[in-house]
Amino acid sequence: MRLIEKTTEHRIEQQEREAKLFFLRKRIPLDRFFGDEPKDHMTQAEFIRMADSIFAMPVFSNLKPEYDLTDSEFVIRLANAPSEGVLKALAAAVLGGMRTYFSEHPVHITRMFGSYILLESVDGRLKATRATAIPIRYCPLMVQLLKEVGGSVAEEILETLNSGDETRQQERMIDLIDQVVIAGGYFDTGRPLNSCEMNVLFGASETMYSAFRSEMIDAAVIVSNNLGTIITTNAEGTQGAVQRMTGLFYTSPSAEIQQKAEEADIIPVFPATACIDQVEGVREAIRRGYKKIAVSVASSDNVLHRTLKAIEAEEGVVIYRFGLCSTGISEEAADAMAEDADIVWTCASKWVREKIEPLSLLQVGIKIPVHMLTERGVRLAGNHLSVMDPAFSTESVLSDIRTHRMVCTHQNGGFRLFPREELRECEDCPHPCV
Repeated sequence: MRLIEKTTEHRIEQQEREAKLFFLRKRIPLDRFFGDEPKDHMTQAEFIRMADSIFAMPVFSNLKPEYDLTDSEFVIRLANAPSEGVLKALAAAVLGGMRTYFSEHPVHITRMFGSYILLESVDGRLKATRATAIPIRYCPLMVQLLKEVGGSVAEEILETLNSGDETRQQERMIDLIDQVVIAGGYFDTGRPLNSCEMNVLFGASETMYSAFRSEMIDAAVIVSNNLGTIITTNAEGTQGAVQRMTGLFYTSPSAEIQQKAEEADIIPVFPATACIDQVEGVREAIRRGYKKIAVSVASSDNVLHRTLKAIEAEEGVVIYRFGLCSTGISEEAADAMAEDADIVWTCASKWVREKIEPLSLLQVGIKIPVHMLTERGVRLAGNHLSVMDPAFSTESVLSDIRTHRMVCTHQNGGFRLFPREELRECEDCPHPCV
């Protein structure tokens, strides 16, 4: 079997006169977040209808396709294979048809305050249709953001945290996504993708932004609404691509925003399907020649730090590994973070507090701290802190962590560093941690 063409979403193989075209099968992971069976975003029947419309085009009408479905792929078999040029044109047409279908039938899974929310097209409009309960009762950031949002929905969500009325809470979370997230343009396919505005003091994209500016990285593998896994190659594209989004675990493609991405030197790894696969994103960045790569993984995908570390060793590149969205992660995921991540965001994770916090070389913040677990993680953090406060010295911190585990807090427009043993117990932290 001879390989004619291969991308992250398809490949073409030929043996004598027979050719096979394999296309990535996309499944909505309802099992991971909502306890249901996973569901095909595009069923085999829908794929065949779309493909048949392509084979009706004059350039492909003499081809006689047969279709198969595997666990991970849609397969088109051609008994009498045309030229390589026609095969490649056929593959491009099928990928374009898949992207059109997914964009016309959008599905997204996002997360806010620990609640997973399903978004779908209802009567031609994107709406939140399902939400899980918020797993914690209090978080200072959650309260702050809800108060900034304002209105009766925010007040009712805070009230449900005290009352424990999960049904009403889930209903109000759906309203919040509809009235604030969707209405606020977070899934607007016409949104800008370049930004130098820092949304939070010490976020993952903000840290990557500063690392690009200081030439510590030459690529970042992150996730963006309507794009899925992307490779960014500059500071502004990195910050802009995630400026209007919360946690994202599934998304649908958009040709409109992909055009904007290309103009901003952002590379969608899965342009036809907008899949989220950070490992494949890193591999694609390496194939494109990038050597100093930052990558973020979220929630249960934090187990991937082990795989990413192995890729780093195999390929001889630098992969800075960021662990995000850790509320509710498994002990296994926490172990992978503890052993192989560079920087971990605590969120409201009991496992991060129990397993990772004691290993932290440098902790930034107290209420919802960020932990640097390696010296190079400290360098990334120090670089970002020095962007905000030129008086901050990364080398001084590197010297300090050889004798003490250090804590950094914001104070009087700058930063204060002190040994961890001087840290008082937090009175305004998220609870209960899960």
